[in-house]
Amino acid sequence: MLTRISSSLVIGIFVVVIVGSILFYSYSVGQLLWGIIAAGMIILIAGILFFLPLITDPLNSSGYRGNEKSESFGVESTCLGDSIVYERPFFFIGVPFIIIALGGIFSKHESIFSIAYENGTTLVLYPGVCFVSKDDKISIRGKWHRGKKLGIHGNVVVADRIENLSSGLVFSRE
Repeated sequence: MLTRISSSLVIGIFVVVIVGSILFYSYSVGQLLWGIIAAGMIILIAGILFFLPLITDPLNSSGYRGNEKSESFGVESTCLGDSIVYERPFFFIGVPFIIIALGGIFSKHESIFSIAYENGTTLVLYPGVCFVSKDDKISIRGKWHRGKKLGIHGNVVVADRIENLSSGLVFSRE
C-alpha cells in the first residue's frame, strides 16, 4: 500500500510527464500557446486534487490539529445508539468523453456512533466497518479531539481500536 508521501510523488511525476509531453507536442506542431494553456490547466487541476483532502477531511489533516492538543487513550463506556456505517468517496479517476466522464469513484467505509462519557455524549468516528448496538459496553482507544472546531458540542474520538465487551467483537486498525 502506498503511503501519502509516495503516492504524492507518483502523482507529481505523472503530472510532470503529462505536462512535458503536451508542451513538446504543442511545440512540434507549432501551437505552443495552446500547449502552455493546456499545461497550466493540468497543473491547476492536479493542485486542486492534491490539496482537496486537506480541505474536505479536517480530522485527518495536520492543519486541523495545528494548535490543538489531542490525547490518545482508552475508555470503557456505554453506546447510546446503533452505529451507522457509510461509504465516503475519497478519490475519482476518469476520462472526459464528450459530455460525460467515464471513470470510477473510489471510496472507503466509516462508522459513526455516540457514547456516554463524563456526563455528556462523545461522538466516535471509526475509519472502517464497526458494528455496535445501543446499550453495548465498549472499550475505545484512539485520538480524542474537542469538537468545537468542527461545530460539535462535546468531544470527538477518532478510534483506532474498538472492543465490544458485550459481544466480544474487536475492530482494530492495527
